[in-house]
Amino acid sequence: MLDSGKDIMSFLIVVLLLTYLVTSADSAVLVVNTISAGGSTESAGKAHIIIWGPILTVVIASLLLAGGLTAVQAAMITGAILFSLMMILMGISLLKALFKDSLRDKENTH
Repeated sequence: MLDSGKDIMSFLIVVLLLTYLVTSADSAVLVVNTISAGGSTESAGKAHIIIWGPILTVVIASLLLAGGLTAVQAAMITGAILFSLMMILMGISLLKALFKDSLRDKENTH
């Protein structure tokens, strides 16, 4: 009886993990499609989603085949570093815009 319980739990864990991976991949494809469409969600057609899905699958599969999990981790770290740099630059731009806006408000009140 205990063996069948382990089999059922193993099956449920695999199903839950596959569900998580599929929804994560679907979200990644949607984000990439929205970025490539210039932020417009209306022009996000099924053709683009069908194209981006296999592209991301091939990239991830080639990274896994080339260097295993370490290659995927290195690619993720590289992307995260570039994203962090962009976030820092966006923060600086926001601070500059807020500073200029406050100066403009002070000039208009005097």
